Amino acid sequence: MRIGRFVKRIFLIILPTSYFLLPTSNLYSYQLKYQGKSYTIEEKKINGYSYFKAEDIFDCFGFNLSYENGRLNLKYKNHSALFIESNPFISIDGRLLNFTLTPEIDNNDLYLPLIILNSVLKSLKREKITKKENGLIVSSMRPRLSSITIDPGHGGKDSGARGHYGYFEKDAVLDISLELKKMIEKKLGINCILTRKTDVFIGLGERAKIANDNSCDLFLSIHCNACKDRSAYGAEVYFLSPAKTNWARAVEARENASLKYEGKTPEASVEYILWDMAQTEFLEESSTLCKYILDALSKIAKRRFVSQANFAVLRSTYMPACLIEVEFISNKEGERRLKTEKFKKECAKHIFEGIKAYKKFYEKKMSYE
Repeated sequence: MRIGRFVKRIFLIILPTSYFLLPTSNLYSYQLKYQGKSYTIEEKKINGYSYFKAEDIFDCFGFNLSYENGRLNLKYKNHSALFIESNPFISIDGRLLNFTLTPEIDNNDLYLPLIILNSVLKSLKREKITKKENGLIVSSMRPRLSSITIDPGHGGKDSGARGHYGYFEKDAVLDISLELKKMIEKKLGINCILTRKTDVFIGLGERAKIANDNSCDLFLSIHCNACKDRSAYGAEVYFLSPAKTNWARAVEARENASLKYEGKTPEASVEYILWDMAQTEFLEESSTLCKYILDALSKIAKRRFVSQANFAVLRSTYMPACLIEVEFISNKEGERRLKTEKFKKECAKHIFEGIKAYKKFYEKKMSYE
């Protein structure tokens, strides 16, 4: 009896202690189906995000992964990719891409989120992985436009520009964006994600993150222009690249001023240069998208120009992206027009026409029309 009680006491002492010593495993297993075979792939939660064991997935596709001097090199035929632990910048076939999540190493194993895995698969094999319940499905990439992020500029404590009669930019662009979303989804069948649906403040980096996390194909940031010259009017459309004119730099400075609400400064840095390099892949597509949108907007507003500038809200988007200045709210007539439902619906309609034209161009170019 004494021995029994002694063992029981020891057991009661060890049990709580061992409970805390047990590994708090956050590992899950998924079956990946590829070319008629099924593979077990490990998923791990890192900082609340889903990561997958990259080596297992790359083995399924016949990729070769090697580790050297803190760098992970991926090879497949004439293609290559380079990863660095906890670094958001990844090189795929010499192109520098940026992601909101980073590669992570755990017990010498490489873990990647789906957004990075799919970018590699798209570039190297024109395939992608979709997560469904306990399975990972591989399918061919069809380069069609399937989702768009629409970003109504400013919001909440960041009111943007203000017209002579007190109308705020944040209110005008939200109305235009809501109308544009309805048109695109109804007439083109493309899913649209709004960075904000109400008058709330959203950080510039968070806006891009929303687009990246949803693997969107396009990013459109909607704004109203403003300047000291109250006679200026018309539409302008920008894509991300270093500003080449004083005017573009002035518009860039005004829109990037929203960073002050996040406690940040829009000064140039090495980070900004890296963002610009990451966007190089989409430079031509972004420029073309801007042209189609401005062509359409010029039917209701004076055509000004397509230009380029280093807008913070575009800087971290991994997709073709543009910033649209629909009209000058600093112009009294422009403000009057922006306050009318008719003009805001016309703005949405003509931006829609630009997207429709770009969609036709893009899918024809990719031979999927």
